[in-house]
Amino acid sequence: MTFPLKCIAVGLSRLAVGLLFVGAIAAPSTADAQSASTKRAAPPSKARAAAKAIVHNPSPWVPNPSVSGKTAYLIVDATSGREIASDQADELRHPASLTKLMTIYLTFSALDSGRLALGDALPVSSNALNAPPTKMGLTPGGSVNVRDVTMALVTRSANDAAVVLAEALGGDEPTFARLMTQKARQLGMSSTVFRNASGLPNREQVTTARDLARLANALMRDYPHYYAVFSVQSYTYRGRPLDNHNRMLGSYDGADGLKTGYTAASGFNLVMSAMRDNRRLIGVVMGGESASRRDRLMAELMDRGFASAQAMGVSPWTSIRKPPSARYSAAQFVPGAVIQEAPRAVAVAKAEPPPPPAAAPQAAANRVAGPAVPAPPEAENRSLGSWVIQVGSFNEPQSAQLALERASTALPSATRSTAAATIDEIQMASKVFHRARLTNLSQEQAVDGCKRLEKQKIYCSPLQITAWNTPGAR
Repeated sequence: MTFPLKCIAVGLSRLAVGLLFVGAIAAPSTADAQSASTKRAAPPSKARAAAKAIVHNPSPWVPNPSVSGKTAYLIVDATSGREIASDQADELRHPASLTKLMTIYLTFSALDSGRLALGDALPVSSNALNAPPTKMGLTPGGSVNVRDVTMALVTRSANDAAVVLAEALGGDEPTFARLMTQKARQLGMSSTVFRNASGLPNREQVTTARDLARLANALMRDYPHYYAVFSVQSYTYRGRPLDNHNRMLGSYDGADGLKTGYTAASGFNLVMSAMRDNRRLIGVVMGGESASRRDRLMAELMDRGFASAQAMGVSPWTSIRKPPSARYSAAQFVPGAVIQEAPRAVAVAKAEPPPPPAAAPQAAANRVAGPAVPAPPEAENRSLGSWVIQVGSFNEPQSAQLALERASTALPSATRSTAAATIDEIQMASKVFHRARLTNLSQEQAVDGCKRLEKQKIYCSPLQITAWNTPGAR
């Protein structure tokens, strides 16, 4: 009997050891059990904190099929508009923060027309506060003056600043973007469409290197008294420096402006101008892999451009005189500079019924460059150096005629008696547009006349006839 009982005891012992072993494997460790218990019984405060920490990823970027790539470049002579070097200069690209050059252009226009003053206090909306970085750091419910918000665009490339100006000038950002596109057409930027004031990602916001060169030239031509602000390397706002992203200002001999831009869809972009040996070039580089590679490519292209310009015998740069409409100078954008008028509180502009949204341009392969229809005799007789007021480009000739009639009636009688109304047919993106211009004007008549028109919300551009804006002009 002893042997069987002993066997049973041994069996029971082995069974007990086995059960303990299985239980040890199945049971969680102390740390795991504590973690699980914590997860099950997390305090409400911690649960709320965990919920706040959840990151909602934005909707995936949907590429624009008309944008075939990122890279492009263009080097042109600023005096004549003559192309010196290019690669894919007419291909559609995303501008990123180079968009802000147009926002700045319209701000300069509003300053000279009297719609804005440098000391005006602009309201800061929730839209501005919620703009993604980069930002200048605005106060909720506060205001910011025109000088500070403009210089934040130039240096820091602040997206909140772009929204503040868009709402002040357009009522809301979408309306302002349509005004930007309308001005782009007036400047001859036939392939550009703007959807916001900052350059934040939007698949329909497109431009070309050539259009951006035209915009840079327009800033220098129309607002020479403000152009020097683009050379400011740092601007102080509320004791904090807003450093300029354009490193070429301090590293490239002769560089004196303009701006950089970047989004994942665009790559690293740069529009700049520089002077050497009394010649001025404008350079555009788009789609760089990094800021440093973009800057190196720009430096190489500009070096070769200046050498080519000398060999080609391009005309020297002639400084553009300050127009009669100028109300300020670049020196008054410096912090602490005296502003000659009392600050005004500016309400957000009332959004007016905008023109129909511009269609996004087609890919370059489907576009026909340059004027396909001969200009009328009046246009053929225009000479380089003469001045016009460009009122806009329209789908129908009747619309162009009505715009000219409205503009003419708003001009002084002396200007009206000398101005000649002309409508040119220009082919862009396989479509015919009717460009409305008042010609046969002096510089003073064109600049002052356009200033009067903009006060009545008739947007226009005083233009000097050059190869930039009138192909075939003599």
